[in-house]
Amino acid sequence: MKTRPKPVADLISPDDIERLALPSNLRYGQVIYKRGGVEFIAFTPLKVEGWVGGLNGSVAEGGSQRRRTQLISTLEGLQWNCTGNPKNHQIFCKHCVALAMAIRDRTHPYH
Repeated sequence: MKTRPKPVADLISPDDIERLALPSNLRYGQVIYKRGGVEFIAFTPLKVEGWVGGLNGSVAEGGSQRRRTQLISTLEGLQWNCTGNPKNHQIFCKHCVALAMAIRDRTHPYH
């Protein structure tokens, strides 16, 4: 029997997002998402890519540079990539949080 990865949307429940992100990245990512700072580039069940950020204002207001961000489902689980992360420091940053929230909104609109 061939095992398949779960869809990205199934790997990013609100509890998953909270577990993966530092509290500050969770707060800032929520603000980016609420201000409409996510633009999808590609949306498939196993890989979602978007431009995230690029909003004016302070960090607390969701202000940040625009970053190309990906959430990818693999057999090992969720992986992510954000062009804002320093090399070899792949944290679940505010851009990842905002993208995850936008994916949830698109796939589970009444969560």
